[in-house]
Amino acid sequence: MRALFDALTSAANSGSAEAWEVFAQQRFAPELLADQTPAQRAEIYRRMVDAFGTIAIGGVTREGPQAPLRMNIKGSKGGGVIVLEVADGDPVRIRSIEVRTGAAAIEAPVAGAPLPALDRTLTSDEINRRLDGYFTKLAADDVFSGVAMVAKNGVPVFFKAYGLANREKKIPNTIRTRFNIGSINKEFTQNAIRQLVREGKLAMTDTLGSYFPDYPQAVSRAATIEQLLTHRAGLADFFGAEFNRAPKDGFTSNADYFKFVSSRPPSFAPGERNQYCNGCYIALGEIIAKVSGMSYEDYVAKHVFGRAEMTSTGYPRSDQPADDIAIGYTRRGGGTLQPNTTMHGVTGSAAGGGYSTALDMLTYVKAVRAGRFPGHGGDVGIAGGAPGTNAILESRGEWTVIVLTNLDPPTGERLGVAIANALER
Repeated sequence: MRALFDALTSAANSGSAEAWEVFAQQRFAPELLADQTPAQRAEIYRRMVDAFGTIAIGGVTREGPQAPLRMNIKGSKGGGVIVLEVADGDPVRIRSIEVRTGAAAIEAPVAGAPLPALDRTLTSDEINRRLDGYFTKLAADDVFSGVAMVAKNGVPVFFKAYGLANREKKIPNTIRTRFNIGSINKEFTQNAIRQLVREGKLAMTDTLGSYFPDYPQAVSRAATIEQLLTHRAGLADFFGAEFNRAPKDGFTSNADYFKFVSSRPPSFAPGERNQYCNGCYIALGEIIAKVSGMSYEDYVAKHVFGRAEMTSTGYPRSDQPADDIAIGYTRRGGGTLQPNTTMHGVTGSAAGGGYSTALDMLTYVKAVRAGRFPGHGGDVGIAGGAPGTNAILESRGEWTVIVLTNLDPPTGERLGVAIANALER
């Protein structure tokens, strides 16, 4: 997917509608090319240039593997959103493209509850007042439970907790409550891999088979580190009917997930196409363990969380929750909220499911910007979600928005993106 984003950015910044047309011919799906004339594609290009100027991608979010991609655009003239529907393949191709600017870029994150007026000119006190009133109403309506933070230049200007961490025990969420952050954990796995590459302990061209020559799925042994990182290796996911039936107390470490994934046939051969791949990241976690001589969990605790000074992030057991752990609640499968504890493993993995706090997420952004993770860009935009959990971290220039919730997606992501978009105005 990264190659698609780089190609789009290069074409948009080319200063030439002709270069954009070349990009379209290479990266638009055949049905989209058939639906548009070259003149219409040139008009899309002109709209982007007029609205954004020179662009950079401030972050990409997605509500699910098949959902549209929302590219949050930082432009020399202003910000906005480019929404892409993509078709898996090699290369990934664009099935539809929509440019949203101004108010159109800011969606109502919750039905019937438009975001209060926000922009970068407001005082910190006014941002705090408007958002607190908004989240208080959402919590009263039981459509939000969690922690929300807005920080300017690393200093929180809005930071509040709402709702309950444990509904059975009536334990409220606090600003120090730890939430399941879903696929945000993939960010930490990526950092660990980059560290080991810089240290010369592995290479992006190394294969899964070079570390696990007896990996049960022979075709997958050829998958490279790069293909695993970019979701092009085709390893099996762990979600599905078989995982649903499996006792969840059998998943207490990344190694447990790896045994499960490796026993299942791959989705496709390495390099065949691009498809979101939790199994790929679980494999990366075990490669990290193999190379470092430490468990995946111990390695990231020392070399990622420790380096960033994140003191409340890790992989606690969800079957023995401390009072500072938010239990997830879902409406999936029925209209009433139910605990999600039977829907996921006892602990998370290198693909997701660890726990963190909003303060630790902000600490991570500060560490990235301080250069503690060489090779990482200054901004961070990543989200994670599953039944009963939704988290987003949007770091764009001076603003950082963090929303952690123990309710179903996509409310947390939509809130985070809408607030970040508003503050760029």
